[in-house]
Amino acid sequence: MAKVCFGMIVSLDGFVSDRHGKLDKLYESFKPNDEINEVMAKTGAVVMGRRTYGMTDDPDAYADDYEFQVPIFVLTHHPPAKHPKENDNLSITFVTDGIETAVRKAKAAAGEQGVVVLGADVGQQALRANLVDELQIAFAPLLIGTGTRMFEHLEDLEIQLEKVRTIVTDEQVEVYYKVIGPLS
Repeated sequence: MAKVCFGMIVSLDGFVSDRHGKLDKLYESFKPNDEINEVMAKTGAVVMGRRTYGMTDDPDAYADDYEFQVPIFVLTHHPPAKHPKENDNLSITFVTDGIETAVRKAKAAAGEQGVVVLGADVGQQALRANLVDELQIAFAPLLIGTGTRMFEHLEDLEIQLEKVRTIVTDEQVEVYYKVIGPLS
């Protein structure tokens, strides 16, 4: 069965976007190497929120040049009126009935490959619902002071993690943790 990984690039002070909701500065230091490309190639489906999905100027661009050419499941209360372009590998499904349904559908689509969860809010929902097997954090070498925090609304949870992998590039460090579960 597919493993579910919540992964994002964060600033050293814990933000996944700046005060304007932009990610550009965080991605300036992202330079995939063979190890990162290997991990990305094992992705069979993506779950993301409507805000993450809407960060592109043209939703049809997902079919043309998105890094994950796999089925995408967008968690939303309001699907767009016009369905975006798809291709033989990439399909887009708008899920309106919760994170559990989105992850279940993504796991079915991924088969033996992994499911990547993107977006702070959707990732927090998945953690809260105990749907995440692994947590991946890529640390960008900057402090941005304010913005959206990766773990903003999880103050009432204590989640045990076990480090399973570290990938070092020229400018970033990515750490993978197995989610052991909530602490009592």
